[in-house]
Amino acid sequence: MTRPDAAKILLRWPYSDAVVAAYSTAMTAAFSDARVRGIIEAICADYAGDRPIDMRARLAELAGLAGALGEHEYTVKMLPYIALLDAAWEKYRERGIPREIYLDSFADLLWKTRECRTRHGVYGSAVAFWHWRFFELKCFALGRLQFEPVEYDSAPALNVHIPSSGRLIYEDCVSSYQRAREFFGMSRFVCDSWLLHPACRGLGEGSGIRRFAADYELQYVTDDPQFLDVWNIFGMPFTGDCAALPADTSLRRLWRDYLLGGGVPGRGFGLYNGGGL
Repeated sequence: MTRPDAAKILLRWPYSDAVVAAYSTAMTAAFSDARVRGIIEAICADYAGDRPIDMRARLAELAGLAGALGEHEYTVKMLPYIALLDAAWEKYRERGIPREIYLDSFADLLWKTRECRTRHGVYGSAVAFWHWRFFELKCFALGRLQFEPVEYDSAPALNVHIPSSGRLIYEDCVSSYQRAREFFGMSRFVCDSWLLHPACRGLGEGSGIRRFAADYELQYVTDDPQFLDVWNIFGMPFTGDCAALPADTSLRRLWRDYLLGGGVPGRGFGLYNGGGL
């Protein structure tokens, strides 16, 4: 297997020159190391041959070898995914899935790269195993939202994921639901997200988040004292000092006041009530 040309592969999405350079350098280093190269080649061969892959274990192996390459593990764990992007397109093409859906789905690597840079100061993915569902053709982006078949309450449903790709515009979400109904042949949606937390009901009526959440019947709320979603709302780590959190947007002011008032952060799980369709 020749070394994947990261620069050529990533041209399909709007990666910055700095990101492309970082991944290209890491790919060169990876294919100069026999152990790392062997892992990536094995992943690619098994994927092309439709053989089972323990991707979690493979990613752990790569993380353990990242130091020897002089690269961060988050960067190295993104390399096999970049190497698989051409093969993933072949699987899409063979199944008659439009290229637009392929491009939108695998743009998730870009969104996670940007998140990783913001949160950890490196290009890569801090949630590398998450991406595998896209390569297994279990999760697809259909416009603004991503959808993954699951079972809820003993019946099939589509789990809705909201990537960090920009503003949450209600009309875009409605379009995504319509596309998902056509693509999967079902319109039963569930969502587990901080966007569905009751605290978000305090947003203005025109808020995209509030309108998104209003289309779901809340089933339950899961408390998260560690506030793992703090980055999604405040763009900074949570130190436990709520007064130190920024309040420069209506969303941040709402959540800051909620926390200062003794509120516990968490996530809401909802069942779509069809309001937008």
